[in-house]
Amino acid sequence: MSKLANPLGLLACMIAVALVLAGCSNPDATGTTAASTQASPQSAGEPPAPAPPPPSAQSPAQVQPTPTGALTAFAERDVNWNWKTLAGDQRALAAIAVGAARLAEQQAAASSTADTTIASAEIWNRGTLVSVAPDRSKPGTWVLVTREQTGGDSQYEGLPAAYHVTLAELARVPGGWAVERWSPQS
Repeated sequence: MSKLANPLGLLACMIAVALVLAGCSNPDATGTTAASTQASPQSAGEPPAPAPPPPSAQSPAQVQPTPTGALTAFAERDVNWNWKTLAGDQRALAAIAVGAARLAEQQAAASSTADTTIASAEIWNRGTLVSVAPDRSKPGTWVLVTREQTGGDSQYEGLPAAYHVTLAELARVPGGWAVERWSPQS
């Protein structure tokens, strides 16, 4: 006869499993344990990190009075650049944006400055904004369609113009609107 066939052995095994499981916890579960009440791990005596500033406190340049004005200004600069102006255009986009869009453009400008391929191939991009509309399936999101053409040295010569879709979100800032998220989809 096996140990598990014995009712006392089975009971002892079930109690042991229950005790082991009682000591386990899901670190992603919500609750009020000592570990979950801490905001974030940090050294004792270290002051907590300040919360990031809200988009309205970032003081973007060239604030637009309307949502479509903010999206149009951002899109037109975003699609028209060349190897000589790209990093400067990205810094200008960062200046008129807030939140994630500002950070993304700052990072892109730093990356573009170090990218020798763009300059050596003399890459350029030209485009026009075709459409701006609120996304009816996701309130607060806007859909932009641009028609763009990229060119440069012989590797980029003759590329056909194409339509591109971008999803964007705006933030209300003092004086109007600024782009907060800019997510090219194609």
